[in-house]
Amino acid sequence: MTAIAKADIITDVNLNLATSFSGTQLDNAIIRTLMDMSHRGLLVGTDSSQTLVSGDLTLNFPTGYRSAISITLIDSDSAVKAPLIKLPGGHLEYRELRENDAATGEVQYYSEFNEKIYLWRPPGQAYTTLIEYRKNHAKTADTIEFSTDFENLVFAGTTFWKACSLSRSKSIEIWGAIYRDLLQTAVLNRREQPSITRG
Repeated sequence: MTAIAKADIITDVNLNLATSFSGTQLDNAIIRTLMDMSHRGLLVGTDSSQTLVSGDLTLNFPTGYRSAISITLIDSDSAVKAPLIKLPGGHLEYRELRENDAATGEVQYYSEFNEKIYLWRPPGQAYTTLIEYRKNHAKTADTIEFSTDFENLVFAGTTFWKACSLSRSKSIEIWGAIYRDLLQTAVLNRREQPSITRG
């Protein structure tokens, strides 16, 4: 997919507000919009760089990690295991399980704590991993990670935030409503990971 170009955002905002901003003058408004979108789970990423050996306890949070969509392990025969399930009792449950049983085995569950993903049980063999996750956008306006599918939302959000900084009441009212509607629609259309149960 094609990423949104900063130049296109600048052009659109200038048309919307009848202004002539250039360079970095819209950076703050762009970044605020990208952060809003990230905080609503609209940006996803994948990390397949981490490996496990027998007895490993954790994986690291990938860059920008907010929450897991799916964590899967792949064994040495390239067999993809069922996605891990988040422990319902959180990290406290993980600690209680580890206190009572330090054995390795089949990994089925995980908890999150201090920028780590803790595995239960620790694996009894080596795996490669695939972490699909919702992520924070990097705090830059120069490289937009969202695709052009989100172009209208980014245009509206940047226009709204810039209008706020200029104290343009009418523009804030108009573009705030458009931005909220587009943001809500994007969240409602967000693809969710189906729940996994083990029978």
